[in-house]
Amino acid sequence: MRVRDGALDLLSIESKPTGTSEKKPAPTRRPATPKVGVTTHYQRGEVVSAWSRGRKPRERILESSARDLTDGELLAAVLGTGYAGASVAEVAESVLRERPLEILGRMSPQELRRIPGLGPARSCQLLAAIEMGRRTHWGRRSEDRPIRSPDDALPLVQSFAFAPKEHFVTILLDTRHRSLGLEIVSIGSLSASLVHPREVFRPAILQGAASVILAHNHPSGDPSPSEEDLDITQRLIRVGQLVGIEVLDHLILGRGRPFSMREAGLI
Repeated sequence: MRVRDGALDLLSIESKPTGTSEKKPAPTRRPATPKVGVTTHYQRGEVVSAWSRGRKPRERILESSARDLTDGELLAAVLGTGYAGASVAEVAESVLRERPLEILGRMSPQELRRIPGLGPARSCQLLAAIEMGRRTHWGRRSEDRPIRSPDDALPLVQSFAFAPKEHFVTILLDTRHRSLGLEIVSIGSLSASLVHPREVFRPAILQGAASVILAHNHPSGDPSPSEEDLDITQRLIRVGQLVGIEVLDHLILGRGRPFSMREAGLI
């Protein structure tokens, strides 16, 4: 140590540790990659990316529309908030990793609530939003409007497309092809024992129907007809001819547009 002009020359002081070795600087640790993040791909390959662009889904909806949002962003907008330890983006992406959006719409509340990140309240919230979308898309048709094609009949039965169990239903029509009502014939696996001609045609006879349209859903989402679907349809057509009630079509509901046996030339 030296004195320069009455002041200590601090630069000449060497600071040496006493009694201990010099500590090395702590290594820079890379931030841990979150298990679920807004830039992680989920099962269908989409990315919840609104946060990385600095805009949340609800802000994007207000600025433009909901059309440009990914499935994850739409789900996050519906859920609204996350929970302790997980943002709503993380919750949405975690849910979609478990089940794609189109599968969520066919699940029951009991099945939804078992998905991590959901629960009773969120499951009800999600199912209500999906049902609102269906009703908005398919609308409410007038019962006075004749049913001339599968597209005309679809609004009456479309909601069954997402049911977790098979539903076999009939649309009863008068002589002008106007709807007299909808009858649920059976719920469960489609078989000749469950779909008995007596149960199909009894309501039609009681209400004076001139014809019927058959419809049932495939919970798998694939609307392609099975051999049993074809056999049951032919059996019901024969019975309809005997009682004077025509079977106009058999619609099989699933993902996308339903399969029409009449359009396929099977009726």
